[in-house]
Parts: sequence; C-alpha cells; structure tokens
Amino acid sequence: MNKEQFSQDYKKFQVKIHKFVVEQNFADKVKQYTEYFDQMASLSPDDLKEFIQKSPTFLKARNQSMELMERIVATHLGLEEIFKMDEETLGKTYNYDLNKVDEKIAKDLKESANMIYQFNIVSERGRKEVEKINNPFINQAL
Repeated sequence: MNKEQFSQDYKKFQVKIHKFVVEQNFADKVKQYTEYFDQMASLSPDDLKEFIQKSPTFLKARNQSMELMERIVATHLGLEEIFKMDEETLGKTYNYDLNKVDEKIAKDLKESANMIYQFNIVSERGRKEVEKINNPFINQAL
C-alpha cells in the first residue's frame, strides 16, 4: 500500500476505530483494568499474611492474577496508543499498511480476551481459597 492509498483508507479506518472504541466502551475498560490492577498491587504482603500462611494455593492464584492483569493493562494501553495515533505516526509505524494495523489490533484483542478468561478462572480459584480460610469450620482444619 502506498502513502496515497493509505491516506485515503486512513479516514475509513479512523471511523471504524472510533465506532469500536465507543461500542465496546474501550476507554472505560482500560480505566477499569488499570484501577483493578492498582488495587491488587496496593495490597501488601502483610495485608495478605493470614491467607498466604494458610493457603499456598491462594498465593499462587494471587500472583497469577497480578501477572495476568498487568499484561491485560499493558495490552489495552498498547491498543489505546494505536487508536490515538495520527495518520503520519500510524503510517510510519506500520509501513503505511492498514492490514498490518488490523492484524495487530485483532491479535492483541484476541490475546487480551484469552487473558481475561484466564484471569477470571484464576481469580475464582483465589476467591474460593479466601472463602475456605474465612469459613470457621474449614479454618480450624488449616
């Protein structure tokens, strides 16, 4: 694709991106994931001491959750950066090939969806461990 064709197609691309961002509430999701990660990261080991001591499974789930959420945030911020690029920057970054941009966006969205799915599974495992620890009958056995 040459620069001239890229420039013509860029306008359509921007409309498509704008529609996606609005329909998917993308900016809100980026904010939500970032805030969630910040909340998770703000908990110190002392805050979680009881859970960590009583359940290695909890610690493993927490660490996996943190890692996944960090990657989810990074992926979304990377996509947000692409969405905000002006025509010249996007063209230079992707060699004036909107197909490459589409492929990158699709790859990152698919990867992000997979990480969110994994995050939900791992988080549920961690929540179940917290429930066990907080259950007075099970807690006595720990």
